[in-house]
Amino acid sequence: MSTSGPARKDPAPKGPAPKDGGEAEPPTVFGGPHGRALLTLATGVLLLWATMMSVFPALPDIAPAIGVSAGTLGLVFAGSAVLMTALSVPAGVLSDRYGRRPLVLSGLAVSTVGLVLTAAAGHSAGVFVGGWIVFGFGRGLFLSPAFTVPADLFPPQLRGRAIGVLAGAIGIGSVVGYVGGGVLLAAGSWRTILVVDAVLIATATALTTALLRESIRERLQTRLTVATVQTFGWFRHRVVLLSGVVAGAAFAVGVAATFLVPFSLTALDASPFLLAAVFVPYEVVASVGTVVTGRVSDAVGRKPPMLAVIGLLAVALAALPLLGVSVWSIAVIYSFVGLAEGPVVSLATTMVSDEVIRLDPRRLGSALGASRLVTGIGPILGPVAGGLLVQHASAGTRFWVLAAVTAGTLALGLPLRETHRPRRAQAAEVTA
Repeated sequence: MSTSGPARKDPAPKGPAPKDGGEAEPPTVFGGPHGRALLTLATGVLLLWATMMSVFPALPDIAPAIGVSAGTLGLVFAGSAVLMTALSVPAGVLSDRYGRRPLVLSGLAVSTVGLVLTAAAGHSAGVFVGGWIVFGFGRGLFLSPAFTVPADLFPPQLRGRAIGVLAGAIGIGSVVGYVGGGVLLAAGSWRTILVVDAVLIATATALTTALLRESIRERLQTRLTVATVQTFGWFRHRVVLLSGVVAGAAFAVGVAATFLVPFSLTALDASPFLLAAVFVPYEVVASVGTVVTGRVSDAVGRKPPMLAVIGLLAVALAALPLLGVSVWSIAVIYSFVGLAEGPVVSLATTMVSDEVIRLDPRRLGSALGASRLVTGIGPILGPVAGGLLVQHASAGTRFWVLAAVTAGTLALGLPLRETHRPRRAQAAEVTA
């Protein structure tokens, strides 16, 4: 793969002049000139994820209403997720060629159309399925370019926390979706949820159109066919491939654990309220952990916090069978599984951004698309692994297996090369 092209130096962050020849303290991600773009995208990510998760409380009502089985409905949702993941590469290539903004806006607009179709489905399974697939197509157009924007705009000293804000918005959106979906279902029906979802995403589309400016600095002039072929060369790049594999493996563990928890709690006669409540601290840990690890990575580098959260996840999963599988041990320890989602995926995205911006920033969208494609295998394998563990393993053994997989993921992360060396560390080395 050719990575020729002018290498770009990241601009120094604006802020107060350094004292005594030291480094100036960088501004907050929302305080600088690019804060509005980040806040706009974070709002879009949050609402998009909230609408996606809001229908889960209503799935038992949707299946009989449109005349399909729960298994068939699950396949529809899985197919939509696969489509979203598969679009990571083409969306990234198109954003390099035509800009991030057109893809972000198109993704939100197409998502709105898909939600309108599902809300208007009535008793038609075909219309509902078609609408949900369109919704997945819209999410696929939106997601990769949206996460490329902060990499375009922010320097290394702020890049980790900026990308962390977007990844954290996914967790917040999930909580809002769970709770909001349940409230709307109690007040109306599953169609009420989808109507409100369509209005929210239409509003996000309008706000993004008004507030988001193009972030790309130099568009890729290569023909689309050539650029698409070159994109697959990123799979030979060590940072892109290995960080994606590590993030995907951690994500698979998180999804598998999420699959296991309701079965384990049901076997322990947990109340429906507790079944729903355990997901809230999970998402809180995912969101807060993403922002915190992003900030830490800006200060100390990307690799140490990534390995630390994977190690903490392995310890938490192993502690569960050691402490004894009970309602409260699951409720407490499952929250730590949130570390498998936001923090690891966000740090992997930031590492790829660091590396590609040094090589050729014009190909950043395609590189992040390739990385997200590898990471996206995790949510596909996770439910499969969870289902097999439910069928063939005891409650304690299930979590031992996930702990072992997490330990293997930690081992995979050890050869990762650090992509961000903070200026203070560089200065210390020069002084030494």
